[in-house]
Amino acid sequence: MSSSSKQNETPAGGAGNRYSGTVAVWFTSHYQVDSRDWDNIEEFGGPHHPLSGYYKSDDPAILEQQLRWIRRAGIDAIVYDVFSTGKWDLTDLPKDRTLPQLLEALENQQDESRKLKLIIWLEKYLGFPTVAQYEFALEYVRKNLVDKDYYFWYNDKPLVVAFPSWDNEALSEVKRRTQDIEMRPIGAYDSDFWDYVAFYPQKLKKGWICASPGFDAYLEDAYVAKHIRKDSPLDLEAVRAKAPRADREGGAFYERQLTRAKDADPDIIFVSGWNDWQYANQIEPAVEYEFLYVDMTARVLGRQDETAPYR
Repeated sequence: MSSSSKQNETPAGGAGNRYSGTVAVWFTSHYQVDSRDWDNIEEFGGPHHPLSGYYKSDDPAILEQQLRWIRRAGIDAIVYDVFSTGKWDLTDLPKDRTLPQLLEALENQQDESRKLKLIIWLEKYLGFPTVAQYEFALEYVRKNLVDKDYYFWYNDKPLVVAFPSWDNEALSEVKRRTQDIEMRPIGAYDSDFWDYVAFYPQKLKKGWICASPGFDAYLEDAYVAKHIRKDSPLDLEAVRAKAPRADREGGAFYERQLTRAKDADPDIIFVSGWNDWQYANQIEPAVEYEFLYVDMTARVLGRQDETAPYR
C-alpha cells in the first residue's frame, strides 16, 4: 500500500484546513537504561524539565500517558529510535522492555478514536552500526512488525528510517541488499536525503518535511568542553557561538516550521522530536511550557476536534 492508504483514517478537524498526510514524531525509549538526559539537565542547567518528572521509559503508566499526549497532539505515527544510547546496539533489541509494551498498546487500539502507527528508526549513538547489526534489526522488523496493521508502509513497503546516513558504508551496503523494506537514510539540516531537524525555512520536499520546536545545543557544548577535551580546555562561549541552534521563541519557531510544512502538503511531516530532552528538542509536555507544543501541533494541523477526547 502507499503511504496515503496506510495512514490513519480520522475525521476532519473543525479548522477546515486539516493536513491530510501523516504526522510522525521521533520517540526514544533509552530512559529505560540511561539517565543521561536527566543527568545533563541537572549538571548543565537545562531550560526544560519533563512534566512527568524524570521517568523510566519502561514504566507502563508513563508510556500510557505519553501515548495519550501523542494522540492529543494529532500525531499519526511514532518513529521509535533503536537505540539513541551508547549502552545498547541494534542486537540488543530483544532486551528492550519498552517496545513490547508499545506493541501491545498498538495492537489494542480498538477503543481509541486515534489509531497510531509505528516506524522503526535504526541508529547507534556516537557511531555506525555494522552490517550484521543492521541485518539483525531488519530481521526483527520482518518477523515481528511488518505484518501488523499498525506498522507504517511507504511506497508499498514497510518503512524503516536509518541514521546516521553520511559516510556510512554499512548502511549503504544494507540498503543495496534490502528489497522488501523501504529504507530511508536521514540526517540533520539541509541534506539530499530526509532531514530530521532543520533551520527555518526548512527545505520543502514532497516526501518528508521536518518540523522542529527549536533545538538548543547547550548540553552538547558543555559536554564537549568538560568531557571530550579535558586535555585542552575550550572557551565554552566560543563553542556555543559555533554550535547549531534555533531559539524556540516561545513556540513561534515551531509554529512557523509546522505551518510551512503543512502548507507544502508533503506525504509525511516529521516532528523532531517527542522526548529529545538532552538537546532541548522536544514537544513532550514540560513544567515550563506545559502543553503548549502538543496543543499547537493539533491546532496548526487542523486537528483540534478529533483530538478533543484526549484533552
